[in-house]
Amino acid sequence: MKINLVSAQNCTAANPPREPCIIVGHSPDELRFWKEKGFCVLAELDELQSFVGTEREMAERITALTDRGFEGLDNVCIHAGLLTEREKLLMWQHHRGEPGTIGESGRILVRESTADDAAAIREIYQDAESGRFLEPLLPESVLKDAAEADEEAYAEYLKMYRKYQYPFYGYGIWSVVEKEDGRTVGWAGLTWESHDGCEGLYLGYALLSGYWGRGLTREACLLILEFVREQGLADRVYVRVQRENLRSVRLAEALRNQSPVELKIQICAS
Repeated sequence: MKINLVSAQNCTAANPPREPCIIVGHSPDELRFWKEKGFCVLAELDELQSFVGTEREMAERITALTDRGFEGLDNVCIHAGLLTEREKLLMWQHHRGEPGTIGESGRILVRESTADDAAAIREIYQDAESGRFLEPLLPESVLKDAAEADEEAYAEYLKMYRKYQYPFYGYGIWSVVEKEDGRTVGWAGLTWESHDGCEGLYLGYALLSGYWGRGLTREACLLILEFVREQGLADRVYVRVQRENLRSVRLAEALRNQSPVELKIQICAS
């Protein structure tokens, strides 16, 4: 789906823009008008386009401008014209309350997780095969040993994760969905970690064992690595695998040969 950027100056109540679009403007008042009409809006802080300073000083200036009237709007940027198609799509999907799409192929969709994925995520961690090499996602203190109660705990975790992780960091762990039946079959994504003197983004992945052997995990990871390249998140990504997990070691080696960014493999003891 292509999301068009439309200048607020070219929009009138008698001639509203055609969806799907993001209305871009410089005035809080004009943007708030369109937001109340149900449109996705983007404040372009053009006075910062020639700003020279540190990232902290830039953040302080953005905060100051936001506090002067842009609060409550969907998105703020400095150069709307530099937004990637993926960034525009994410803005549009978040505006509609939908999970953002990270990547898509003919077979799978990698998207932000929601509470509806709780049953699948729980199954991954509790399955004897797919959960064998995974660190627990939830502490034992919140699990009740009852499927319904455990699923509620996972759902609550995913709600909080979606609320605080994706908007703040722009990356995280995402759900892998098989497009043919719409089922969530795994997760894959990025975390910021430090191991053996190497600090940066680490790639992680897990798939329900019933879907192993079809290349879906490799497909999902390549979509994520392309997202890293496209969004300029990092020039290098790490993947840390346990020596005994031969399937994961082979996957990491295959990914290294196909990754659009440098992929460094760390082999560790179990």
